[in-house]
Amino acid sequence: MNLILKLVLVGRNLWPCSALHTRNPEPRCWDDVYNFDAKIFHLHIPKAAGRSVVSDLSSMVGRRNIYSYETCFHFSDSANFTALQDTVVMLRQPREHVFSQYQFCKLATDPGYRSIVRYLEAFPGEKNFHMTISFQNWIEEWTRSPRYGSYSILEDREFCWCPHNLQASRLACKNETHRSATVDLDAAKRSLDAVTMLGVTEAYHESLCLFHAHLMGELPDHCNCESPDFSSYKETKETHGEHYQESIEDMPPETIAQVDAMTQQDKAIYQRGVKRFVADVQKMEKRFGTKILCQERLKMLDQKANY
Repeated sequence: MNLILKLVLVGRNLWPCSALHTRNPEPRCWDDVYNFDAKIFHLHIPKAAGRSVVSDLSSMVGRRNIYSYETCFHFSDSANFTALQDTVVMLRQPREHVFSQYQFCKLATDPGYRSIVRYLEAFPGEKNFHMTISFQNWIEEWTRSPRYGSYSILEDREFCWCPHNLQASRLACKNETHRSATVDLDAAKRSLDAVTMLGVTEAYHESLCLFHAHLMGELPDHCNCESPDFSSYKETKETHGEHYQESIEDMPPETIAQVDAMTQQDKAIYQRGVKRFVADVQKMEKRFGTKILCQERLKMLDQKANY
């Protein structure tokens, strides 16, 4: 992001995560300062339950022990992280992920993002508004003339993310300020394999149980999927204030095909990630003698990954 613009936003208290810790007790979704004493590095892939997982991890290890940022996974290798023990990544089904990105930017209901859009005069009818009126038009625009470059949401003319393989690119990139049109899939796979705690948004409850067992060495009662405690557990779900009725399944087949074309690497990463996630859960089930991922949820994940 343009440094001058960023400083203005921070100065006006419009930058959504302008400090690692504020007087607001709510755990921030990502950090804007480098907390090199953190024990956990969380790669915050936008719209993949990042804010929820930071909140839940904070209840386990404390917010100060977590570094969370929308950056490249490569940054976790920085020698400046002197106490790092774990890395966390959440993946999301690519079609649903792209649809969610659009809704976030179009609705602009997140308080921090909404304040920035207001300051930048980018609401409908204002001079800097460029967002398309429909998801179909947005996908058509990004198919016809994709805009690569910085990963920052505020660098793009629509103040939104580039939907082309967003997950794979964050795993593969070396420089967050410049994104190329191609994604090194092998590099993304290597990063994925190096993650110590991998979760899947579509199985958020089970992901949280996996993280808890890894970090705390115990499995809460609500993690037994054969127990009533499992279904009664209320998982964290930060929606940024978004409410919409449509889903990606409601979109025309040609639009879904365009989404698939721009997320081929993301699909490969998601499929690999789901396979790894299931294996990690099964190891934890064996360790604790508890069923975490029941058959219907396993079937759901298989359907999500193999579309």
